[in-house]
Amino acid sequence: MYRVADPVMGEQWKPAGGVPPVTLELDRGLEWVRANALIDRRVRLTVRSHTDRERRLALRFLKPAGVTVSGAPDTLVLAPREVKELFVRLRGTLAPGRHEFGVGAASERTVYSDGFREIAYEHIRPIRLYRSSALYLQAVPVTVPRTLTVAYVTGVSDAIAPALRGIEIPTTVLTVEELPLVDLARYTTVVIGPRAYDANPELVTQNPRLLDWVRNGGTLVVQYGQFEMSRPGMMPYPITHTRPAARVTIEEAPVQVLDATSRLLTWPNRIGADDWREWVQERALYMPSTFDARYRAPLELHDPGEPENRGAILETTLGKGRYIYTTLSLFRQVPAGVPGSMRVLVNLLSAGVVAPPQGLYLVRVSY
Repeated sequence: MYRVADPVMGEQWKPAGGVPPVTLELDRGLEWVRANALIDRRVRLTVRSHTDRERRLALRFLKPAGVTVSGAPDTLVLAPREVKELFVRLRGTLAPGRHEFGVGAASERTVYSDGFREIAYEHIRPIRLYRSSALYLQAVPVTVPRTLTVAYVTGVSDAIAPALRGIEIPTTVLTVEELPLVDLARYTTVVIGPRAYDANPELVTQNPRLLDWVRNGGTLVVQYGQFEMSRPGMMPYPITHTRPAARVTIEEAPVQVLDATSRLLTWPNRIGADDWREWVQERALYMPSTFDARYRAPLELHDPGEPENRGAILETTLGKGRYIYTTLSLFRQVPAGVPGSMRVLVNLLSAGVVAPPQGLYLVRVSY
């Protein structure tokens, strides 16, 4: 323990701890890319010295086949306790699958390849969370309509918007306060993140405007909420929940396709059995037990021994537009890099995009 004098809190005793002389941190642990398309991506690398003397580092990169690395020097000199940020450029193409990119720094016969994030509050002992200075490049075979543009209202524990940018979907993140000030006609699709209505009561007051935007031709994709979604006026047509609400907690629970012709399952990506593999923690949550007949429900899934439930995806036409409500746990699957979840999500976002004539190639291309 060491003792410090704080001008506000008075005498403080804090635990002493050790850290590596050098740490390296990438700003995220997973990056989505489109498989077999040209990649030109910059990732931020933070290199820190925790010593009281100068350090000379030789940077070393672990890169997947087909990708080149540029933008970082071979040798880096850090002054005592200096922090440097580098932007490393990755270029190339990747086959479908998960690929690892990592960086290390050799100094004085030791290679450093870890970074940490510190959690420090007055009421708990400091905690340092270490992780490797590496990230996964998740290459997914996904077709994205060229005209798709998204406005995203972030929900609770929601990290989907950066993933959409990763596969080159133009995505604007909007706060609830910004939403009424934005011309939504600029976007083909508006996405409401998980539990956003519950976390932001102001969003509930803006819901009638969103539904009017759908009537005028927009596509609104709403991710799962809790019991607030069954309140009158929240959705175009009523739904109900049992208590406790239905969930599908078995990741491998069978997914039955009730409507194989549904556009949500066929365009721009044809969803098949492989897209429901490798899901994590759960399939769906807070699924409605009943819903109005005007909703179309292309899927059925339930835990073993539980009643059948068709509430994973509800879709309806509202005026000139499309309204989609999904209880699929996309907010867990996309950050976990589950390939099928991204392909399903792109189909939901594209529900209102006009499909090109058969055989005409109209998808976004990397250069």
